[in-house]
Amino acid sequence: MALFAILAILMVIGSYLFIALLAAACVYLPYLLLTQSDSMQAILLFLFGILIAAAMLWSLIPRRDKFTAPGLLLERSSYPQLFAEIDGIAAALNEPVPPEVYLVGDVNAFVADRGGILGIGSRRIMGLGLPLLATMTVSQFRAVLAHEFAHYYGGDTSLGPWVYKTKSSIVRVFENIGSVGKLARIAILGVMYLIVAHLLKWYFIGFLSVINLVSRRQEFRADELACMVAGRKNLIDGLQTIHRTSAAWPSYWEHEVAPILGEGNLVAVGDGLTRFMSVPQISEAIDKTLEKRLREEKTQPYDTHPPLRDRIDAAMAFPADAASQDSRPAAILLGDLPSAEMKFVEHTFTDLKAGSLQYVPWNQVALRVTIPSWQKFVDEYADALKNVTAESIPDHMPGLREIGSRIRDPKGMLLSPEQRTGRAASLFAAALSLAMIRNGWELNVQPGVFKMTKAGRELNPFQAVDQMRTNKLSREAWIAQCQELGVSKLALLPGGPSEPHSSLSPQAELFS
Repeated sequence: MALFAILAILMVIGSYLFIALLAAACVYLPYLLLTQSDSMQAILLFLFGILIAAAMLWSLIPRRDKFTAPGLLLERSSYPQLFAEIDGIAAALNEPVPPEVYLVGDVNAFVADRGGILGIGSRRIMGLGLPLLATMTVSQFRAVLAHEFAHYYGGDTSLGPWVYKTKSSIVRVFENIGSVGKLARIAILGVMYLIVAHLLKWYFIGFLSVINLVSRRQEFRADELACMVAGRKNLIDGLQTIHRTSAAWPSYWEHEVAPILGEGNLVAVGDGLTRFMSVPQISEAIDKTLEKRLREEKTQPYDTHPPLRDRIDAAMAFPADAASQDSRPAAILLGDLPSAEMKFVEHTFTDLKAGSLQYVPWNQVALRVTIPSWQKFVDEYADALKNVTAESIPDHMPGLREIGSRIRDPKGMLLSPEQRTGRAASLFAAALSLAMIRNGWELNVQPGVFKMTKAGRELNPFQAVDQMRTNKLSREAWIAQCQELGVSKLALLPGGPSEPHSSLSPQAELFS
């Protein structure tokens, strides 16, 4: 690793030398031309070269690292079990514990030296992803911690600020000469600008290729140390869990958590994620994604991490171990998980007032969040639903665009006409759902699960209405389905013809 570290250092030094020499050439070569000819073009080329050189040299001046907290700062006194695990791994590698440990919303764990200038005056920080704590076992989490501390042990984070600042400087060079390039309207100035830009581009491509090669070697080395400290099996299982969670987390947050959060409520984020990933069809899709990645993923020049398959193969080359197995969920290390999740969400979404969110268990989401949200939506736009029954919904599909134009956008969003049409369709679906609940249907809302049932029959009104809107469900087929389900004459608004309320569900008592 020493050779790779030296290579990275040489690339950093070489970057500053290359840009400085290029800046000098931008002034010296036009100056030589100016000594041979005092034409206006030579003068303009010399002045333009001075501008480009000044822009490049200004870009190389180191800036102070403006550190922004990546998540919720975890206090040692509030999370003793978590810090006990961190202390244990730090002791195994004889490394100091980072003074700042953050809970972040990414499927990731990381360490870094942040602050100061070019690493001077920096401090250690660590980020731990809430999704990882939710889906990993304690043993797998220890392996992840060991991998991250191995970056400290190998000196990777000490080199990191230099590499990061060099990347930032090169990016600033591109930005600043791009501003100067707007002045290159005279042909010869444009030629000079294109030559400089292309030289910088190809150097930056080479720089990234070498630096990312070093980064991939550092990842292999960190995996090796993690195997030694926390066990080969735990590391491999942990790597696979990371990739499985990465496949599920964006969809889970967007479709399961965010809508409930938008209603001023918070559900059990970690518990919900594990439930979401265990839904059969979702679990199957995640498995297929993982299998495809293991089979097809290849190393690309700009990848900072090796392919998962290569990391697993490298780990399998190390001797088997008898590392302790702790199959408890890593989330227990946060102690009072609902409290930790509440603090995390309030910290992440700064527009939320502390204490404004209501914590809702998943088994109460339907009653306390979903149904009231539907009712509020339907009440606001009830005029569009007058005299509509379940079987007549297809007749109103052509008017969705006009209805959608009258529905206000969600707070902080500007919807497209197509999205407004979709909102109008969801209005009909919500009204149908409420009508079914009034008629004794049960609503089941769980992570990855949404269905309405009654006496062994099942229907998803939102899916059905969307299929009608997109012409995937014909009027005749819908009417036949309504007759089979016994909902044909259900009025979407209370007061119209409907089935007798003979077997009301507990959810229907909301309308009593």
